[in-house]
Amino acid sequence: MTHPHHLHATAAAWSLQAARGRLADYAADEAAHIAAEALEVPSVLRSTVYGGRHASGGHSDPTVGMLAVADRPDRRNRWAEMAERCTGKLCWLVGQLPGTIDTADPIAVILSRIPQLQPGTARTVAQHLADEDAWVRQALGVRPDRAHLDGVDCPHCGERQLVVQTAGPVDAWTVVCATGRPCTGQGCPCGMPGAVEGVAHIWWRADVIGAVGGAR
Repeated sequence: MTHPHHLHATAAAWSLQAARGRLADYAADEAAHIAAEALEVPSVLRSTVYGGRHASGGHSDPTVGMLAVADRPDRRNRWAEMAERCTGKLCWLVGQLPGTIDTADPIAVILSRIPQLQPGTARTVAQHLADEDAWVRQALGVRPDRAHLDGVDCPHCGERQLVVQTAGPVDAWTVVCATGRPCTGQGCPCGMPGAVEGVAHIWWRADVIGAVGGAR
């Protein structure tokens, strides 16, 4: 699987999986805070603090603050809601792909099916995944998982502005050029099999590193 659309889809899937992991952590932390607050409410309601200026035989109205705590509706875990929505979108996407619907982790299912997709379908899948990944990361304030590849020339433009997309296992890492110059199709200096005009350049990290090592 070396077609650029397949690589973009794979990279987007791993990036979204990493973002979902962070989202799950946020949801778990929020659930813990909500549970802790729920445990605090009874102790507040049993407080002997009274709202009147003077005690009246030990029977005065509770303070406004106490009533506010007692009447407050359960706080929503918006991170959990976001995670549920994201999983629902991914399950929908799985349902659009050829093959038997699987109830396993939708990202794992998508990753397993990407190699068999037609390039045009892989392009559509990549766009859906990238959009969802951007939505989750923007909400979390999390940047993409990337690192500069120092000292290596871009196979296309020769500039040393390559970036490794580091989400997922090392053997799934891909490399893109920060210049953003698109592929010119067949005959492009990028050397990408199945090069497609107008598509952002992308390579397997192992191929880029291997090419550099071979040149040396």
